[in-house]
Amino acid sequence: REHAGPVLFLEEDHYLAPDFYHVLKKLWALRQQECPECQIISLGTYSPVRGGFAGRANKVEMKTWKSTEHNMGMAFGRDTYQKLIECTDAFCTYDDYNWDWTLQHLTVSCLPKFWKVLVPEIPRIFHTGDCGMHHKKSCRPSTQSAKIDSLLNSNQQYLFPETMSVSKRYSMAPLSPHVKNGGWGDIRDHELCKSYRRLQ
Repeated sequence: REHAGPVLFLEEDHYLAPDFYHVLKKLWALRQQECPECQIISLGTYSPVRGGFAGRANKVEMKTWKSTEHNMGMAFGRDTYQKLIECTDAFCTYDDYNWDWTLQHLTVSCLPKFWKVLVPEIPRIFHTGDCGMHHKKSCRPSTQSAKIDSLLNSNQQYLFPETMSVSKRYSMAPLSPHVKNGGWGDIRDHELCKSYRRLQ
């Protein structure tokens, strides 16, 4: 109850690099020093890693938070959570079954300002989810995890960096979700969602 953060959000198809917790702690400290206005740290990416880790494993980018890019391995503190709780009604009644698209909507409609994020150039959390409703091809998470194993093994000397530093600061601008996907129109879902507010 008194924990100030970070809290890390993981899903069942996320694959963690051996140094993910080490990097999370480094990024959290970097946030305090370099970007206290960054509400989110994102340790993951959906893009394939091109090239080796040399010269990039300790580099971090500062960007506008985008739901389709920075929703994996998200970490945030109680300060960010408190702002979200103030938007409970808006979050719970937005007609999109995707929690991340709903958060994107909040960044331009309810939250006091759009979110900024710190993202390592080399991800420490990877996505193995070629399965589920958004994917029509054959489902082989073991193939994905073998590729990630190979990538990490061939770059293991670059893991566990001593320091992390901001390498790029992108121009910041609010981003709006393009369209509501629906699927979250039942008042029973709204009321159940709003009931969680009392748990904080």
